[in-house]
Amino acid sequence: MFFAALAATAAGVGAPALVAAVEPVEAKRPPNIVIILIDDMGWKDIAPNGSRYYRTPHLDRLAAEGMRFTQGYAAAAVCSPSRAALLTGKSPQRLHITDWIPGDMNSAYAPKAKDRRFDNPDWTMRLPASEHTLAEVLKSRGYATASIGKWHLGGDDADGDGPKRHGFDVNAGGGHPGQPASYFWPYGKPKDTHRVPGLADAGGRPGEYLTDRLTYEAIKFIDAHREEPFFIYLPHYAVHGPLAAKTEDIESYKAVLADGGQNSPLYAAMVKAVDESVGRINEHLKATGLERDTIVVFTSDNGGVTNYPGHTSNAPLRAQKGFPYEGGVRVPLIVKMPGVAQPGSVNDTPVVGTDFFPTFAKLAGAPEAASAPGIDGVDILPALRGGKVERDAVVWHFPHYWCGGVITPYSAIRVGDWKLVRWYEYDSVELYDLATDPAEKNNLAAKEPGKVRELTAKLEARLREQGAQPPKPKAKPEPARDPARNRAHANPLFL
Repeated sequence: MFFAALAATAAGVGAPALVAAVEPVEAKRPPNIVIILIDDMGWKDIAPNGSRYYRTPHLDRLAAEGMRFTQGYAAAAVCSPSRAALLTGKSPQRLHITDWIPGDMNSAYAPKAKDRRFDNPDWTMRLPASEHTLAEVLKSRGYATASIGKWHLGGDDADGDGPKRHGFDVNAGGGHPGQPASYFWPYGKPKDTHRVPGLADAGGRPGEYLTDRLTYEAIKFIDAHREEPFFIYLPHYAVHGPLAAKTEDIESYKAVLADGGQNSPLYAAMVKAVDESVGRINEHLKATGLERDTIVVFTSDNGGVTNYPGHTSNAPLRAQKGFPYEGGVRVPLIVKMPGVAQPGSVNDTPVVGTDFFPTFAKLAGAPEAASAPGIDGVDILPALRGGKVERDAVVWHFPHYWCGGVITPYSAIRVGDWKLVRWYEYDSVELYDLATDPAEKNNLAAKEPGKVRELTAKLEARLREQGAQPPKPKAKPEPARDPARNRAHANPLFL
């Protein structure tokens, strides 16, 4: 099988004993790939990352069978750019997809123009057809491909801008909506702008739950394509609002002791449904004999939401979705790769959503796609073998306003354990040592001016190389006079 051959290839070149003992065999076909992407799930929303409130036995099992990364990162702190980066291997700033589509500045919550120092750049509000996705790469190598769940990259199949335009043979439930009108069948009324597309009229019954339905669609695709390599991109709508869950799951949490700000039976019930989805897919792969040749990835598109009652807490990480702090960008990440990733292993190597494209393109026999111009991700196979990933820096860029102006334009960079955050509105920088201060409580910028200069120069150079769009200056160029505004995350609602 594929992973046995891969493991044998690794033997003798620094591979751990686990793979060195495997005898060389001929690979019959490239590996199946299943990426399960959760919406708005915080880093600590799973038991393997330390939650004492959410019960996630199936994710516990997945972590026991694969590798858990303690420093998994989304490529952006909001959804659309993070998803575009995962599918293309390119950073959001290189794609010019830097906000959720269509963005907060078009909403009723947007701050008034007179209160802003900058305007939005002329950013891209759809995934261009010219961008080469992981689905297109894998399809060219003989894969059957499916996108099952949230798309939110600018359009849908009806207007020629949905998953099927980007290399997916099957699209179940994906289009322009960034959240469902309802989590229960028929997933919204016919005229609801956020009604989940394509599922209401293709079966279903009253009481059917969206997370369960998408899981069923994934299993159905596995059964239809078990004789050929397949790629399933399963971006669940959960645990994004509007919060809704099955009554019995909510009831099961009413007697569970809270873990700090993790205390909502409703939110916990949504986590439970996601966990059960992972379990159903993992067990089905075992039952069909496909487990040994299937990579399973579990991760999230950005950090958890904390500023609405009934959501979650990212503590001890700082802040939430939208912010450049760890609570906004650090996400759960588990990768199961039988025969390669040591079962039950834990790796502290930073891994970013852009890394899946080059890693899986190489495994599928398309190294030219993995090294194409503009690819910002790196091959994480060395980390999956128990080593490290060679990476110069991780960069985040958000030239927008969000949450009614609570979040203002920023860029951030991580180099080693150092992390620098730059706020454009205030011409201010913050510096943190994540090795000693993962909660980002101690700003070292004043104590480490040399490190600030070094990281600032590296950040600016990387943004130039990626063609990042800066926030657009307005007539009054001076910084805002209230530097406390970019401390809004200190509000308990954002912790």
